[in-house]
Amino acid sequence: MSWLFEDVYEYRDQAQAVLDRVKKARSKMKVRYERIDDATWVERDRNPKPIKKKETMETAVTRQEAEQAIAIYRTARSAKLESEAQMAEAERLIESFGRAHIDEFADGRLELDSGTLAVRAGAAKPLKAGRPLTTAARIELASQLPAAYVQPSCDFSELYGCRDKMVRQLLAARGIEIVRDDKFIVL
Repeated sequence: MSWLFEDVYEYRDQAQAVLDRVKKARSKMKVRYERIDDATWVERDRNPKPIKKKETMETAVTRQEAEQAIAIYRTARSAKLESEAQMAEAERLIESFGRAHIDEFADGRLELDSGTLAVRAGAAKPLKAGRPLTTAARIELASQLPAAYVQPSCDFSELYGCRDKMVRQLLAARGIEIVRDDKFIVL
């Protein structure tokens, strides 16, 4: 479809007339019009407000609010400790029952009236004479095992405060930043 030269100007004139009416109707507002391309105009605020950062948006906390928050925290923490003690006792009983009735489990599950017990595989850990291996014993074991069964790991807490220039350059070259998520605690 091709337009005649006069038709294009007629539509352009109509669009210009509409734009002029909008500008006149909104002239009392604090806006300006910015042309993006031949057919697009954008309305912008004359005095744009700066975007507030999260830190400036937070209101200051009063001492009374902090005192109240600490009291609530302590009450909730004591309730949590009591609940955790009850849960630990319940877990001990469930563990004992599950081990005693392991032969009744079907597909790793045992249906009871109040719920279902399921066997969840725990993390594998090396023991010697019923006690966990020391770090030195783990390192010695890792040196004797085939490489396919050993994974190297990093001590990120040690890397956090590392002043070794070579280590910092290596991390920076790979775009890695070691951060620590510090939180305030109530004692």
